[in-house]
Amino acid sequence: FRIMRLIFVSPKFPQTEIWNDSCSCSELSYSIENGSVGATTNPVIVLNVLKKELKDWEPTINQLIADMPSATEDEIAWETIRAMGTKASKLLMPCFEENKGKKGRISFQTNAKLYRSKGGMVAHAADLASSCPNSQIKAPTSKAGVEAFEEMTYRGISVNATVSFTTDKSNVCNDVNSISKKESKINSIYFGFFNKNYTLKQSF
Repeated sequence: FRIMRLIFVSPKFPQTEIWNDSCSCSELSYSIENGSVGATTNPVIVLNVLKKELKDWEPTINQLIADMPSATEDEIAWETIRAMGTKASKLLMPCFEENKGKKGRISFQTNAKLYRSKGGMVAHAADLASSCPNSQIKAPTSKAGVEAFEEMTYRGISVNATVSFTTDKSNVCNDVNSISKKESKINSIYFGFFNKNYTLKQSF
């Protein structure tokens, strides 16, 4: 019911973007058919996908374990997230190319444990952003996160500032983007609140 309401509203308000809050390719395919222009990943989302599609992903996970014999469980988990997001990104590539990068992105979330580390978030963001051409990096709007946004944007990384549910936070992010644009002449920051770029978690 909720997705049908969004499908009805979206043509009337073209500034509204529908994102699929899952990296499941089956769910994303349905969502794209009904107007979605992006998708997101994070550890919780990936776990939920694995609960439904473990048989499909077991070969990939087993191969990662074999290829990375000294890797920690966390490292295997992040590589699994990368694999899922990269696969889903291919479904969004036509939208990405048609809209010249303004839509059609797959969002990867930096490790939430790094919320106090500007350098840690920037390094993880750069690594995740290299996964596919239409990546977007989601990072927390903490003090260190806002400082990291400027460096990420300067490097040409598309950023989703989360969670920005207040005007003050959105204004801070907007200021960071303006500074970075002047320095790098790259416009690559997207805000959940400021640009009305929302995601809806929907089960199909």
